[in-house]
Amino acid sequence: MGEFSIFHWLIVLAIVLIFFGGRRIPEVMKGLGEGIRSFKDGMSGAMQTPQAQPGQASAPTGIVIKPGRGQVAISWNASIGATSYNVKRSGTSGGPYALIASTAATNYSDEGLASGTYYYVVTSTSSLGESANSVEVTGTVA
Repeated sequence: MGEFSIFHWLIVLAIVLIFFGGRRIPEVMKGLGEGIRSFKDGMSGAMQTPQAQPGQASAPTGIVIKPGRGQVAISWNASIGATSYNVKRSGTSGGPYALIASTAATNYSDEGLASGTYYYVVTSTSSLGESANSVEVTGTVA
């Protein structure tokens, strides 16, 4: 009684095909695989940042946020090989992030903000392209 026979598995397959259709099954399986992989990474604490290509600037580190009245001041450590930095902001944690500034300096002041919480990431750019996002930082404007 505890085991499924081939007949049971064929019924399950038929039900899945009826509900999802033949074309959707690869999408569902891909999503399931990505979800399982993400869960495993989260459980093992493997929050790894993507490795930069040789010669490509790495993501900025040491990001510091100083919220103020209607503004947020952001500063970070310089990345070796970086020619400029992109500052990105989102209203929700995890993005999506919108590019708000591109600067050669290692600081930026985001001004004219309404009260609320904002989420920032910074990327560095070089002749080889843009780095991965930095660690997300949060600024709350009063």
